[in-house]
Amino acid sequence: MSASGSVSPRVASGIPGLDEVLKGGIPRKTLLLVEGRPGSGKTTLALQFLLHGVREGETCLLVSNAETPEQLTTIAASHGWSLDGIHITEWKEPAGTEDEAQDYTLFPEAEVEVGETLQHLFAEIERLRPTLLAIDTISALRALAPTPAFYRRQLRRIRDFLSARACTTLILDDASAGEKDIRSQTLADGIIELQQVDFNYGTDRRRLRVRKLRSSTYVSGGHDFTIETGGIVVHPRLIAHEYAKGPPLEPLASGIEGLDALLGGGLPRGTSTLIMGPAGIGKSTIATIYAMAAAKRGERCSILLFDESVETHAARSQGLEIDTAAAIEAGQIQMHQLDPAELSPGQIAHLLVRQVEDEGVGLVVIDTLNGYLQSAMEEPTVLLHLRELISYLGRRRVVTLLVLTQHGILGPDLATPIDVSFLADNLFLLRYFEARGSVRQALSLVKKRTGNHERTIRELIVKTGGISLSEPLEGFTGVLTGTPRYGGPDGPREA
Repeated sequence: MSASGSVSPRVASGIPGLDEVLKGGIPRKTLLLVEGRPGSGKTTLALQFLLHGVREGETCLLVSNAETPEQLTTIAASHGWSLDGIHITEWKEPAGTEDEAQDYTLFPEAEVEVGETLQHLFAEIERLRPTLLAIDTISALRALAPTPAFYRRQLRRIRDFLSARACTTLILDDASAGEKDIRSQTLADGIIELQQVDFNYGTDRRRLRVRKLRSSTYVSGGHDFTIETGGIVVHPRLIAHEYAKGPPLEPLASGIEGLDALLGGGLPRGTSTLIMGPAGIGKSTIATIYAMAAAKRGERCSILLFDESVETHAARSQGLEIDTAAAIEAGQIQMHQLDPAELSPGQIAHLLVRQVEDEGVGLVVIDTLNGYLQSAMEEPTVLLHLRELISYLGRRRVVTLLVLTQHGILGPDLATPIDVSFLADNLFLLRYFEARGSVRQALSLVKKRTGNHERTIRELIVKTGGISLSEPLEGFTGVLTGTPRYGGPDGPREA
């Protein structure tokens, strides 16, 4: 992040999330270089910026050699935009014929062509006096320039000309990583880089990074962004410590006597709880019980589903006579079915931040964590994403429930896809076990960072109306391995 404490006057970018990254918007009277490969979204960003300026009463000019006016109209129409209000001009093609070009004797042909191009640009700026300008792209000037030194001089001419006219300018550059020009980067007041990240499966990801913003603060690092109908949406990187801590609140009780006894009263606010066990054992049901308990208290809850549809979840709850439909209808519970192949961790975090900050959500369920991790299988920093999200939810006093499915059903060899237990404040462990000719379920709270809790193992009974827990399974050993032994008065024996 820039270390400067000064704050320059800003102009809103019109791009959701970008002004948050730029700490208020684009500094006025500056020249920003927007870099990215073809198709990365540079033209869309420039049009969105100029259209917002038109709505705010700015005089806006687009100078384009990358697309024709017809192509620009098509791009705008795909987002539901009209370009009315934006002055559009093309880079002027040098006049003359091939025969006339041979008459250049005092100056090289390329220098004359560049001079004519810039004269046309400067004349249009003098005529229209724009306050916002986008040049799409500077690559044409680079191609015409006979030498790097000449190219740099022309960039300096453009910068000085615009600076004297108090114009806020975006210059787009589609140079690849190997072609990036340090000259243009040095002369620019700021650099915004648009990256495309290729994944082996699912949608490719897009990432925005501010490389430089002279005399201004900004949020450094990569920020996920998407191009949707309506334009670019930036999902700023989550920084948990920038959010204030919420006030202390009473623990959240489930209303299930045995479950609340295990926790010593309820789930502390602002903690994360990992509910871990094999498939079908009741993990999602426990999470839903807590969501319903919060909803009955008038709190708002968000359930993110990665592995099942909203309809399947509703049918399962209805089968247990847990009336989530009424809570959803009342707006107390929001249920979202997310596709891990289509979403990035930044999008997921942005969704939850908006729900917490704008809608007052106080309980979040991620069901399952396996699905969340799949959304970032090729992200080397997935655990950092998850840690920052959990830390943010903790600071805002949100109760977070993370459902994690282990591989396997019975026995001591259940495998966990990834160890995230160190991120959780509380850890519920669920296991199947055999007893008296039937398969049963056991539940234990094996970790709680704050306050006292029971260290017993109880039988979990999933039934109509929800769940219940037995008294502690005294006299048994090996329940959590799936092969318990009963140590009664006659000594240990198979249960």
